[in-house]
Amino acid sequence: MTSDRPSGGESGRSKFLRESLDVITNFWQLLVFLAPAAGICAALLLRHLRQISIALAWAIAVASSLSGLVVLAGKKDQVLEWLLAWVEHTREQLVKLGRALLAFVLTAAAVAGAGWAVTEAIGVLGGSCSPPLDLRVLTAPENLTALQRAAAEYTAAHSARCRPVRIAVAPSGSVLNVASGLQNGWYSEPGAGENGRGALQPDVLIPASSGEADRLLAAPHPGVRLKNEGSVGSSPLAVGISSSASGDLDNVLPGQDRPRLAELLDAAHRSGVQRIFRASPDVSEIGALASVDLYAGGALGDPRTTERALGDAALPLSDSAALLCALRHRPASDERVAVIAPEQVLADYGNGRALGTACPAPGGGGPKLTVHQVSDAHTFDYPFIHVSWDGQSSTRRSRQVDDFRRWLGHDRLQGEAFRDTDGRPGIADSTDGRLYLGAVPRMPVRPYRRDQINDTLTRFAQARPPLHIAMALDVSGSMSGGRPQPGSRFTYAVQVARAAAQTAIHDGRDTVELDVFSRVQKQSPFRATGPPAGPGRIGSALDGLTLQGSDIPLYDAIGDAAARVAAYPDATVVVLTDGGSEAADPRARAAALRKALKTRPIIVLTGTDTCAGTTAIKALGSAVRCVDAGSREPSDVVTSVFDPTTQP
Repeated sequence: MTSDRPSGGESGRSKFLRESLDVITNFWQLLVFLAPAAGICAALLLRHLRQISIALAWAIAVASSLSGLVVLAGKKDQVLEWLLAWVEHTREQLVKLGRALLAFVLTAAAVAGAGWAVTEAIGVLGGSCSPPLDLRVLTAPENLTALQRAAAEYTAAHSARCRPVRIAVAPSGSVLNVASGLQNGWYSEPGAGENGRGALQPDVLIPASSGEADRLLAAPHPGVRLKNEGSVGSSPLAVGISSSASGDLDNVLPGQDRPRLAELLDAAHRSGVQRIFRASPDVSEIGALASVDLYAGGALGDPRTTERALGDAALPLSDSAALLCALRHRPASDERVAVIAPEQVLADYGNGRALGTACPAPGGGGPKLTVHQVSDAHTFDYPFIHVSWDGQSSTRRSRQVDDFRRWLGHDRLQGEAFRDTDGRPGIADSTDGRLYLGAVPRMPVRPYRRDQINDTLTRFAQARPPLHIAMALDVSGSMSGGRPQPGSRFTYAVQVARAAAQTAIHDGRDTVELDVFSRVQKQSPFRATGPPAGPGRIGSALDGLTLQGSDIPLYDAIGDAAARVAAYPDATVVVLTDGGSEAADPRARAAALRKALKTRPIIVLTGTDTCAGTTAIKALGSAVRCVDAGSREPSDVVTSVFDPTTQP
């Protein structure tokens, strides 16, 4: 006979034991999980037994954590299975996403490539490009050649089949001229009016000093925004002294590599240097900045004594490049002179490189100069100012300006005898027209400050002599003729006259007179003195001029203009003409005019005639000074007109 057993071969007793054990185990687990709550309640009830409660709570917490770990260990297979399933699901999703992204990138690249190919094919078949963007950069005349070369390299490097940008670099003139141009919207062309806007408005200004940039940014400029984007190079103020004086100079300054400016100029004077040149603050920002060092250190005495020591010419309007160009045109000699200028310009002179448009390379002649550094001089740090005009700003223009700034910032100017923004010279080989300073010591960069420039301009205005100019403008019919560059002789003459008036008038002591002449046009001369009305009134008078009548004898125009300023012994007479009527200028009249002149007039030929080929001019000989305008910019002609160092 058999007895019944529980299913699964388990005895009733074993089942009972197993179930009892499960109940005990579950009860223990429940008790363990409830114990922390019980401990916390006990601690709250037994606050007077604080230490015991805290110890009991920690013990219960640890026991509970260990119990939890035991439970998790018992379920490790289920937990691991869940984690593996989650990881596999995530991996599958990432693979799907990666495939989708790869397909998207490949599709976009294919579409873009096809679009580029089609665009290029259409451009090639069509044979045309969109017009390049025109950018205008204004900088000190001393930097003109270097930045023109840099701009040409930039456009060449960024041009494939179609050129995206065309950059014109022009001289900026004096500190006051730049401020006036920004205030008045910059003049577009002769006859456009004082508030005319147009192609002359710059997109970029590169002044010689961050101090000057601060002056410009601090002034209100209606319709224009300025942003200083930092320096693109540097060049310390230096002194070029005739090498013929080097031996004596070494004896006066034994063992001093970098003396102070006052010590160097005193030693130069004791070594036989009789003439010291500096660009004039009237037209040159470099001249104004150099005067900061001259005045502050008292190198040549107080400002009035300094200006007398630098020359007693009535109108010393020139920049450093024009000064050195004039010296270069002299025959080689042992003349002992000193020139205060940026190191970069002196290096160009010494190596026969171009000095502005009037002195193309190669160049020679003139005294050989040795460059001397001074310990207390400042540094020209050449900030890049982005100029945005209302109504002319665009994303494309801003991007091109920013791209040109980044390109210049990679020490591009070191190959033009500049230093980098930290005063380190370029040491590469000077080839392909480049000029690196080579193994010369690093110079600390000490930029000019805005307050220093303001103070110097004030002191210079008090020290300089008053200026008196008489301008006679030819308005005969022949002035409508052409010239080497586009535009008529008359419009060019008006532009030169406007630039001369802007340059010359600074305060109420200065006088500018404007007269016109032709066979039928004769009127009382127009007179203006002092800013701000002076230059503007001259500009308004120029805007109202028209061509009328035929030529009159050139000698009559010269004589009339000279007579009007006869009371001023240092006055300057400027006659703007295309040459006049030679038939009415016999040699007898030339001799009479030479005898009657109390000053030396300057004749500016705006047409195709030249000084060497005009009989009337040649007959006057050294009684006048003649300037061929040629294809030069009006500001460059103004510098040549009034630069006393260009006088033979």
